[in-house]
Amino acid sequence: MSHPNDTMVNVAEGSATVGIQTEAVHGDVNVYQLSPDPSPQERFELGVSYLHGGMPGKAREYIGEAVLNGYVTTRSCFYLLLAMLSGRTLQQVSKEELYALRYVEGSIARQPEDEWTGAIRMIVWLLAALRAGPVDSSVIDGEIRKLGAHQQDEILQHLEMFLSGPIQDGLWARAFDLAKSDRCDRRRLDRVWRFFQPEPIGARVRPPRPIQTTNGDWGRTIATTAVSLASAGLVGAQSWRYDWPSTALALLMFAIGSYACARNGVNWRFWVERRRAKDREHLARGQRTPAPQGGFAAAIDRQFDHYFARYVPPGVDRGQWLAYTAGIRESLRDEVVYLYRESRTEAKRVAWLTRYLVSDVRRRWQAGTLWEYRDRLRVPLSTKMLFALGAAAVVASAGVVMDAASRAESGTTLVPVVIALVSGWAAVRGWLRVVLERKRYDAEETEARTLLDERRAAFARWKAKLADKPSDIEMAHWLDCDRKAFLEEAMRHYKLTPRDVVAHGFIEAPAAPYDRARVRNGPWRYSRYRLVVFLLTADGVRQVTAELDFGKAELHFRGRINYRYDAVAAVQVTQADDGRRTFELTLVNGPAIRIDVTGPPLPMDTWEPDSGTVSQVTLDSAGLENTLHVIEGVAAEGKRWIDYERRRERERLADLTDAVGGLFGRPPMG
Repeated sequence: MSHPNDTMVNVAEGSATVGIQTEAVHGDVNVYQLSPDPSPQERFELGVSYLHGGMPGKAREYIGEAVLNGYVTTRSCFYLLLAMLSGRTLQQVSKEELYALRYVEGSIARQPEDEWTGAIRMIVWLLAALRAGPVDSSVIDGEIRKLGAHQQDEILQHLEMFLSGPIQDGLWARAFDLAKSDRCDRRRLDRVWRFFQPEPIGARVRPPRPIQTTNGDWGRTIATTAVSLASAGLVGAQSWRYDWPSTALALLMFAIGSYACARNGVNWRFWVERRRAKDREHLARGQRTPAPQGGFAAAIDRQFDHYFARYVPPGVDRGQWLAYTAGIRESLRDEVVYLYRESRTEAKRVAWLTRYLVSDVRRRWQAGTLWEYRDRLRVPLSTKMLFALGAAAVVASAGVVMDAASRAESGTTLVPVVIALVSGWAAVRGWLRVVLERKRYDAEETEARTLLDERRAAFARWKAKLADKPSDIEMAHWLDCDRKAFLEEAMRHYKLTPRDVVAHGFIEAPAAPYDRARVRNGPWRYSRYRLVVFLLTADGVRQVTAELDFGKAELHFRGRINYRYDAVAAVQVTQADDGRRTFELTLVNGPAIRIDVTGPPLPMDTWEPDSGTVSQVTLDSAGLENTLHVIEGVAAEGKRWIDYERRRERERLADLTDAVGGLFGRPPMG
């Protein structure tokens, strides 16, 4: 164990680099939102939500407003007391807050007895016990156990800062036990990751390319068809007059052959073009110019690179997998960028689609269907043979007709034959373009409907998976349990009992790399925290730093430093231009200890322009106010701060007990 006089510093706060892996703002969650014209009761309920969310400063604001505006009940008075005392020392209770307590004295005294009355009385008794001196903690413990489970939990969670002596030993032991039992309750380890997932945006597919056939195409095709039919009709009439039996047979063969050619030729051409289009989607198309860093396209690039490298099929070399799927990766990436870029969507909101697309490619690879379109679109031999037979029939029958026509009227047949051939060729090309465009559009539309159904199903599965996302209040409760577990470990390391600790302060800051998320008007919650606790004892300050993996509920101790009270030269919180807050503690014979309390601001927050509110509640939940109060007092007064603070607290305790005492019964502990 380090000695208080040691000047060695072993802390991790020197690095100011904070890396964000992902972040989310849950704008659809309204835990901390008021209606346009809120009633006092609505303000009170919002204050209770802030208290449960670990933001006692905002809780005092709203609960105090509600009570002073007439919402006075035993429950509101109980939470008013909790909010005033939560997360700070008695010295921090202001005179204005004492006025609010005196304001409700008369009203609350006339309320009928209920579970909240007993809880209020318990707080009053605890205050009286602090003022009276040493008290048997077993009596306090026995009285607390008479309360309802909910009221017990609230008192143990929020009144930690002002309890001292034997009372503190007993109640802290219960608070530690409660934190251990609640730390991983409600399936925390299975659910926490969901909180950091952004609200996904719905499924989309690339719509079929519009039919490219124009009115001009239709006009030219119909015109050439009419000319071709007229010319062919003239030739046929001449042939009919010369030898109608053979002409009739030839025309029948021509019709059958034309149908076979048209039907099989169109299918042949469609399958060839469709396969080429699919090949363009699946085969690599060369090096693309890298997307500008920081943009949507670059973020999608990183997603596809990450998931294709991660979702490698079993037994397949990663390099081979990435090489074979390069074209598919490029095609899918382009589609996602095309579908979502114009809507100013954040890339992380479509990460579910990227994962699904990559996993679908892997599934088809494993099933051997990744290239199945080549077999499906391969031209059957029967189609080729029928087309060839049809073409032969057309040529043969056309020859018979032209021969008969030439015999009938020699010298006048050549011109209509040439016109029929030229216009017929143009008509065939025109109709082929028209029909192929229609078939292409229908095929793309059918494929788009199928893909959309599959993606909607994947989206529904992802939404269902996120449905069990923890609330912000659950996140705050688990963090409070982690904080108590950390405090217990730090005290155990230094072999300190709660009564040995004159005061303590916490700082909760993000630890890189981290994910972060928040609800509307709520603080940032992080997947990794840097926790710092300051334990003030009669001998000096014990400072312990740990990193918390919030998703796994694992604490990793990173450093300890002990210093005397007179070693504290200065303490301050600085604010950078981008809104970041940094806690800085300067020691006389050591380097400055810097801790980034908040991460960088949100780059684009369209629905909540007041970033100051977010910063305020984040600092409130980080425990910075109380820590500054304690450490600033030490920096100003040195070791004398202990005596001065105790005297100030005795004075404030007298004011507090006078404000609430005498109306709820006398304490049973004498």
